[in-house]
Amino acid sequence: MKGSRPPVPRDIIFFGILMILSGMGDLFIIIAYPQYSLPFFGTKPTGLPGVLIKGIHPLIHFASGYGAIYGRKWAYPFFMAYSVYGLINATVNLMVFPPPHRIRTVFIIGTLLVMMYLYLRRSQFKY
Repeated sequence: MKGSRPPVPRDIIFFGILMILSGMGDLFIIIAYPQYSLPFFGTKPTGLPGVLIKGIHPLIHFASGYGAIYGRKWAYPFFMAYSVYGLINATVNLMVFPPPHRIRTVFIIGTLLVMMYLYLRRSQFKY
């Protein structure tokens, strides 16, 4: 059939769904707790910078989820770049903010595992 392409693998679609759910969780936190300041490289910005920093995260999660569900080429480098930012940010926050760091540590380990898995599956982002 002309113009048809193989389907995107289920694991990549599942990853995309997880990213969209993460974006929905971000939106819930932003709406339910507007006073919450998201840690950003060892700071907790408030005002307009804080709103912009919080607001960009759901957009990035939604975009990565869409790209993964449809197997878009740009989704893989987009997610990897966002993950590198997240790892650097979490590491700086780990060094600056006082313990406990359970959530941050789980985030760092989980992000590294997802990055390794997607690196192995990067050929599936091809449309």
